[in-house]
Amino acid sequence: FSRWDACQTLALEVVRDGMRAFRSGEDIVVDPLLIDAFRAILVDSSLDKAMVALMLELPTEAFLSEVVDVVDVEAIHQSRQEIRQQLALALSSELLTAYQSNNCDEPFSVSADATAQRSLKNVTLSYLVHANIDGALDLATLQLKSSSNMTDEMAALSVIVNSSAKAAQPLAQRSLADFYERWQHESLVVNQWLVVQASCALPGGLARVQQLMQHSAFDIKNPNKARSLIGVFCSNNSINFHAEDGSGYDFLVEQIIALNKLNPQMASRLLTPLTKWHKYDEQRQSMMRAALQRIMGEADLSKDVYEVVSKSLKQA
Repeated sequence: FSRWDACQTLALEVVRDGMRAFRSGEDIVVDPLLIDAFRAILVDSSLDKAMVALMLELPTEAFLSEVVDVVDVEAIHQSRQEIRQQLALALSSELLTAYQSNNCDEPFSVSADATAQRSLKNVTLSYLVHANIDGALDLATLQLKSSSNMTDEMAALSVIVNSSAKAAQPLAQRSLADFYERWQHESLVVNQWLVVQASCALPGGLARVQQLMQHSAFDIKNPNKARSLIGVFCSNNSINFHAEDGSGYDFLVEQIIALNKLNPQMASRLLTPLTKWHKYDEQRQSMMRAALQRIMGEADLSKDVYEVVSKSLKQA
């Protein structure tokens, strides 16, 4: 734990430096200390692979939003993305070696060792695809088609969908369509299919979610479907939900108003992202409070939704 905590602390400081550079209009540069630290754990075969996988993960955007005084959506996102890019480019050889050495053809197993192998393999794959390392998309495509378990299949689908490479866009659409064709009769798997798309941080996130709401796989009356698409988009896709034009807030208001009549408890839970309005800049604060006030002005507001909205507005 101490080793993981030290790695996270170092990574957090590097991301903070990146955020400061982004706000100042300067280039984001990764501290060589972090590159050396990641290289050391990648090449040390004596370390537990599950721990290595965890140590390679940068602090999430959600965590970063909690530890700053004022959430700078763009700075957090861009700093984290650029740092992952630079780490992958600097460590491409080590990452590829780690991927290949953990990409075994053995029968699926739920043992601790097999689970750790899958974790490390999929973390290294995400770095390689994120930086568009030569052949990385081919590795992800092969894994998606040949994997013997849902963990590897979903990991490959996710990195393809989130890749900004030009070649990845048509590939992502085909992969999503093929995946749905194979698993459309498995409700839990379809939920994860929705999650992958709702959490995609590429531009146009709201339009993708709105389009998916028209898909036969989605039903707003189904709590799991609502959580997988609406909930994940609003809670786990910060750069798209917190769009500067407030479109993400307007979208959530519309869904809350609809769910207020269908499932008040679900509506109240989906409100959480708006209740954190006081953590954001003045412009976003104003738009988020206006969104809450719009909900508050609805007739026949359920007790569940009223309680959450009224308490949040009292924080002003």
